[in-house]
Amino acid sequence: MTALLLMLLAQADGGDEALSPARACIERTKPGEFVDEVLDDGRYLRFGTEKNGPVHVWSPKNLKRGAPIVIYLHGFYTDVDTAMMEHHLTAQFRDSGRQALFIVPETRSGPRDELLWPELPALLKEVEKRTRLKLPTGPLVLVGHSGAYKAIAGWLKEPRVTQVLLVDGLYANEREFETWLDTPGNQLVLVSFETRQRSLWLTKKRAAATVEVLPWLYDELPAATRSAPLVHVQ
Repeated sequence: MTALLLMLLAQADGGDEALSPARACIERTKPGEFVDEVLDDGRYLRFGTEKNGPVHVWSPKNLKRGAPIVIYLHGFYTDVDTAMMEHHLTAQFRDSGRQALFIVPETRSGPRDELLWPELPALLKEVEKRTRLKLPTGPLVLVGHSGAYKAIAGWLKEPRVTQVLLVDGLYANEREFETWLDTPGNQLVLVSFETRQRSLWLTKKRAAATVEVLPWLYDELPAATRSAPLVHVQ
């Protein structure tokens, strides 16, 4: 009877089948995995880690020393490898033409997942160690979709973080984002659909630039919008 009960409890908990996409990706990733692909316009790398799954990196050609670092975190119900492929992230990074180092680590993919890379410097140190790239010294830009907001909220204490983009990701932690916004020079960009009500609540509390239609090029946005501390894309 005890064995049967334990088996039922394991099934209720899901066992291996209950692994979130991120946890499953971490389980199948070996620390020694390493891909280094040199292309005409830059360099793509992917490496495995001991406990936090794979990390993807795109470095454009002739990256400047003072360039920014853009860190992208996927949302729930996917993993980093799937997001890289299905969202064509490397192509997006390349097509942007931006002089920036792009880093895409694994992150949680469900509310039960623990936070990966709770300390942002540890992630940057691991990237530098494994890729042997000299990381640029510019500002840190954090981009997160959906449930990535929680990991990003924990990274706001880093002084180099000057811009955050939440792609339908303002589900909680408004206090942390507001406190971070109080630092002059910081910018929060909210793209909202399911999070529209929370985004409107925050934008009504603070003067925000509103964007109804995104132009094809970022540089086509009005200068006042590009420099506004809070931008809401509806």
